[in-house]
Amino acid sequence: MIDIDLTDIAHGGACVGRAPDGRVVFARFGLPGERVRVEVTGERSSLVRGDVVEVLSGPSEHRVQTAWPEAGPLGVGGAELGHVAFDFQARWKTHVLRATLARVGGAGLAAHLADRGVDCRVRPMDGDARTGGWATRTRVEFVVGEDGTPSMHREGTHDLLPVSGFPLAVADVGDLDLFGAWRRAWRPGQRVRAVAPSGSDPVIAVGQTCWWAPGFRADRYVREDVVVDGRLYPYRVRASGFWQVHRDGAAQLIRTVLRAARVEPGDGVVELYAGAGLLTQPLALAVGDSGGVWAFEGMREATDDARANLRDLPWARVQTASITARFARDLGGRILVADPPRSGLGRDLASTLAAGPARRIVLVSCDPAAMARDVAAMHEAGRVVTGFDAVDLFPNTHHFECVTVLERPAS
Repeated sequence: MIDIDLTDIAHGGACVGRAPDGRVVFARFGLPGERVRVEVTGERSSLVRGDVVEVLSGPSEHRVQTAWPEAGPLGVGGAELGHVAFDFQARWKTHVLRATLARVGGAGLAAHLADRGVDCRVRPMDGDARTGGWATRTRVEFVVGEDGTPSMHREGTHDLLPVSGFPLAVADVGDLDLFGAWRRAWRPGQRVRAVAPSGSDPVIAVGQTCWWAPGFRADRYVREDVVVDGRLYPYRVRASGFWQVHRDGAAQLIRTVLRAARVEPGDGVVELYAGAGLLTQPLALAVGDSGGVWAFEGMREATDDARANLRDLPWARVQTASITARFARDLGGRILVADPPRSGLGRDLASTLAAGPARRIVLVSCDPAAMARDVAAMHEAGRVVTGFDAVDLFPNTHHFECVTVLERPAS
């Protein structure tokens, strides 16, 4: 145990302080201004990691009692900001965003954003304040414990801890009664996903097999109905596949990307990392049959889902591809939309895309460090940031989503 004063916020959901020996301490479950007792969970020669197990002075005015104690100090991962008041979480993440842009993006990018008047702040999702950011997730994943109890890994370890509930999940997940008869239906060690889609009934997915209830098989596909500004976008997706976990996350991304891309009928759009076609479908409808969308995705199963969701839009094509800098050299399109995984594009791919023919690039990022690196690389290659939006699609965690628009400088 060590006692420290917390002075700053770090990317990753921890606060920062100094150990008595001078090493930097990254402590989860603290707040700036508090003096805390930290149980060490890992250390190296230059830094220490741990969890706050006691607040010695304070507590901060922004501290609240978490709705999920099992995901608190020394517990399972998944709610590292559960102790932070909801209205302060956006300020916490805005601080992380700005600090990361300066640290990773560098002075050149920071100066460019300031010159452009780009407002780099994270805003909460509409409606989340009513629940404090809880009860927002339509997907929950866990491992079956030895006694059949839903369990999750202790943060940073392989140790399984039983849980008694999932406060981050929407009510429909609770309707599956995960702590009831299911305990006799699955085997210890199985990985389970509970899915509450917007357009069909909740299901349990164990691998590629789905169930409505113990002993009752279900289709492995679920329906997601996404309504944006009065327009319905229907999707068929695998219950085991990727989909935005926030109940309103899909609609928010569609709305934000369409506003950022500013596509018009007849435009040609290239989309990278298309997934199940969440953005491909609205982009295709926006360009119309006089335009075209060429979408690429690295996972074959996701490509199959995307093709099903584009069946009535023949001017939108999707194919499986390994998306690399070499592959990107041959891409055309007047508008480019990219939604890479958490690791981002990488400098080589970002630079190649920036040097390509697209007049406008819309980059969707779910990690601020990867975003700062990618945007800096594109700026260094001559692109100008003309738009930016950051939304908290993951309340009570340290994650958030960013959408950056980059264009060629005006001639």
